[in-house]
Amino acid sequence: MIYHRRLFTDQQLIELYEQGFVDREIGEKLGAHVSTVGRHRRRLGLEINRVFTDKQLFDLHDQGLNDKEMAEKLGVHFHTVWHGRRRLGLEPNGRKRLFTDQQLIDLHEQGLNDREKAKKLGVSSSLVCIHRIRLGLKANGCIRVFSDQQLIDLHKQGLSDREIAKKLGVSSTLVGRHRRRLGLKSYKHRRLYVDQQLIDL
Repeated sequence: MIYHRRLFTDQQLIELYEQGFVDREIGEKLGAHVSTVGRHRRRLGLEINRVFTDKQLFDLHDQGLNDKEMAEKLGVHFHTVWHGRRRLGLEPNGRKRLFTDQQLIDLHEQGLNDREKAKKLGVSSSLVCIHRIRLGLKANGCIRVFSDQQLIDLHKQGLSDREIAKKLGVSSTLVGRHRRRLGLKSYKHRRLYVDQQLIDL
């Protein structure tokens, strides 16, 4: 009978197992076949390493976390996450998330679209889109063409939403949304405001 020399010790297998590696990963590190690793793992009474679900990995990946950050959250070695992500066909999230949900919400309420928000936050528009959808926010499709100060200045002139919209070249609905966000009251009719100014004089 031919006996094959074993390529690793029980201690080596145990140490890699405790780091969260699965049989295939342990085999790659030790230069052994996955079935050999599995046989010795079972002999040592060790359960198969599977400490997180595909859904958990999907959710963390959708939050923009990179492999190292996901591994910390899941309590496993980052190589385990790397293999799991590749198995699921997920692209790597290259960098740490650089913004909070509140920052994204604030920019969204200012009327910025995904590309504009991404530029402000220093990230990709696809990452912004992922988090916007996760937060249940509808896309701001149009690029905003006026600033808060422009709106405030025109509002101080007593112009209605429709009149402001005409000057800015946008819809009165968009003007109304930003006016309300800024806490400015509505001037339904410019003439009433002008008349009041004359009375005050």
